[in-house]
Amino acid sequence: MDLDGRPVDSSRCQAMLAHLRPRGPDAEGILEVGNCTLVHARLSIIDLVGGEQPMQLGDTDADPPISVVFNGMIYNHRELRLQLEACGYQFKTDHSDTEVLLHGYHHWGRELPAHLKGQFAFAIWHHQKGELFLCRDRLGQKPLYVRQSHNEVAFASLVGALETDSIRQPALRAFLRYGYTFESTMIAGIEQIPAAHWMVVDRQGQIKVERYWQAPPRNVAAVVGLQEMRRLITEAVRLRLEADVPLGCFLSGGIDSSIVAAVAQRVLLESGNGPLQTFSVSLDDSDYDEGPCARRVAVSLGCHHRQVDVFPLDAGGKGKTFFEDLAHLVRHMGEPLADSSLLPTYWISRAAREHVKVALTGDGGDELFGGYNRYRAMRLLGYCREWLRYLPAVPADSRQPFSLRTRLNRLMRASRFQGDFQQYQCMVEIFSERQMEEIGVVGRDSCMDGVKDWPDSSDLSGAAMRWDLHNYLPHDLLRKVDRASMAVALETRCPLLDQRLVETVCQWPSDVLMPGGHLKRLLRQFAADILPADIAPEIALRPKQGFAVPIGRWFRKELKDPLADRLLSGHLEELGIKESAVEQLMREHVEEKLDHSHRLFALLSLAVWRMQIRKRIQS
Repeated sequence: MDLDGRPVDSSRCQAMLAHLRPRGPDAEGILEVGNCTLVHARLSIIDLVGGEQPMQLGDTDADPPISVVFNGMIYNHRELRLQLEACGYQFKTDHSDTEVLLHGYHHWGRELPAHLKGQFAFAIWHHQKGELFLCRDRLGQKPLYVRQSHNEVAFASLVGALETDSIRQPALRAFLRYGYTFESTMIAGIEQIPAAHWMVVDRQGQIKVERYWQAPPRNVAAVVGLQEMRRLITEAVRLRLEADVPLGCFLSGGIDSSIVAAVAQRVLLESGNGPLQTFSVSLDDSDYDEGPCARRVAVSLGCHHRQVDVFPLDAGGKGKTFFEDLAHLVRHMGEPLADSSLLPTYWISRAAREHVKVALTGDGGDELFGGYNRYRAMRLLGYCREWLRYLPAVPADSRQPFSLRTRLNRLMRASRFQGDFQQYQCMVEIFSERQMEEIGVVGRDSCMDGVKDWPDSSDLSGAAMRWDLHNYLPHDLLRKVDRASMAVALETRCPLLDQRLVETVCQWPSDVLMPGGHLKRLLRQFAADILPADIAPEIALRPKQGFAVPIGRWFRKELKDPLADRLLSGHLEELGIKESAVEQLMREHVEEKLDHSHRLFALLSLAVWRMQIRKRIQS
């Protein structure tokens, strides 16, 4: 959108389209309407013929044009279409959810987002008003970045599509501490529209941002039984099974994905459209291989299952596939991400894309139902922190970062902080304040250390879950899944993040979700109730494994030398990170004095990103 009233440079639009094309290889379009140009690369899922974008409504003086570009899926689009038709609106497409946005905006204006159920990011241009309306879904499943300068506003699904190389140093601290940068980015001038918010830009460039939804507060009176949970989850899955293309499900054999697969299989078979296609990743490491368990679940459910065998370390042991795939993903994202499960998510997405265009996932179950050990730790702190802080420190287990001794070490360190959020931050941070000072990064986090979003609650486990729902989930997990899957043009959908399910479960205190500190106890009961009898006990009692790779071992052995080549290449020093301190981290990790797996991957992702920025500047 050019604020001086001039047409947008067409060459820049073509460059943006080229960057976005991997997310939408099926069709593309550029629409110029006055001083606003809309660019779209389409992944065709719903109404393959009629849903092409950019889409426009009206083109006369009596009916000025309203235009839209949209990424995602509106799950209640058929219901909204009927409402709008009853109000006199006439639709040109057969069942396009995109056209529902146009008529819906014409009818409800800025109230439109409140009517939508789905995962979405969209931009609507009202030519007569000279107004640009940008909106993002409630939990941040779909991305939307904005860059404003003195004479234009640009927006895109990816940071790299917005063409700028000026680095924001304060965001570096947030990245090193948490592994992500919240709504900020590492690139100066580019911000992400927060989840559950809309933004309006008028013809003078004035911006208004407003929240349209937030999760309800805790309310023990809102607790429902397993039957109501079954109804909510079944409806959430059913809505996400609509597609005019082949659809499947990621299956790890864990509680969340097994529940989603079981419900999806049942719904598909009842409608005569089964069996469900399921996909899992198998690694050549028994500690990280979820293949056997996923296969048992798939066989029990009667799904059509495919196992993806991944060999990220080539025959020479140099990790060619590992580093090439990481570089590809960082280039696609335009920003670093410190979550190494980005890679297996990409590998399973790439394999699934050969057979389906849509995949259901179990994402959100841990944040919603209490699946992380840190929630149990916060519960313990609520009861015991006054005397825990006076006990002598328990040394961490350098060989086992997730061992009981290491967890106790972190719990006791956390107890020495005064504030509730500072204690939680101690449990989730990658680099502590001391460690950041040691590598040369000083100052203040651009996100105020995240404390601004910490709920004021005596239920510390519930507060941690709510904070994760609004921070860790959208900025790490959902960002990872969207970028890894859309890099191969695969749409993922998360039934456990359905609006009605989230609004219901968010009201339940942690003592209901995880009574006695037993993680996911309520969801485990539901799994035992809904899964076939031959696998229900195993899955309901299975501890959380996580979607991970043996990154710590690889960094000590197979990938030690190529990792050093990238971390000690000078690119981190350009960001103010001391190379000698990085060498020390690597040495401690290789000698098994301390486990720096997460920290080294964060630095690797950062170095790869910085190297790509440098190459772009030089070219």
